[in-house]
Amino acid sequence: MNLKIWIFVCLAAFALSCRISPGEINYGKDQCSACKMIISDSRFGAELVTKKGKIYKFDAIECMVPEVLEKGKDGYAFILVTPFDRPGELVNASEVEFLLSPDVPSPMGRFLSAHLDANRQNYSDAQWFGWPGLLKEFEE
Repeated sequence: MNLKIWIFVCLAAFALSCRISPGEINYGKDQCSACKMIISDSRFGAELVTKKGKIYKFDAIECMVPEVLEKGKDGYAFILVTPFDRPGELVNASEVEFLLSPDVPSPMGRFLSAHLDANRQNYSDAQWFGWPGLLKEFEE
């Protein structure tokens, strides 16, 4: 193989391997970066991916939000949550609505869940927030 081609192939492989992307949450195995509990409920996971590619996994949104508030949301390439109505999926936090309601107990007891298809009539004593509103709620 020509040396120039070999160098190009190596550089291309290196560039592709350095691509920053979200990881998968291994429910029942992965540990929450904040509280150290095993992430077990596929309706409540969350994940932060730094701009350098380090992945932090959480068992609940209420474990992730204080980390974002402490470090600032600009330090992350991805801020992801698992929608209650799409267990096991991770979506951008800005694409969901967040529900605070006693009807949906979350792993850490804050009654916080994310929803892609929010059916607002199904929940009592409900408070709904977008991502910026949720951050403000946690700051107070």
